[in-house]
Amino acid sequence: MASKRRIRRLVAPRRGRLAHWRADGSPKVRFASPVDAERAAFDARLHHGTELVAYRCELCDGWHLGTAP
Repeated sequence: MASKRRIRRLVAPRRGRLAHWRADGSPKVRFASPVDAERAAFDARLHHGTELVAYRCELCDGWHLGTAP
């Protein structure tokens, strides 16, 4: 039983699922299509020099941006 509680705490922190919050505590942006996510990643590269990649989220079935490997 204790291991289930421990896992639950790691997966579901107080503000929701871990995968849908950034490290700074703000919510992640959800894009409806890969085209929209790629466009946002391209804009980030142009305006901020930040290398981001689009990825499909298994939890919400949407698209998010993450740091490039």
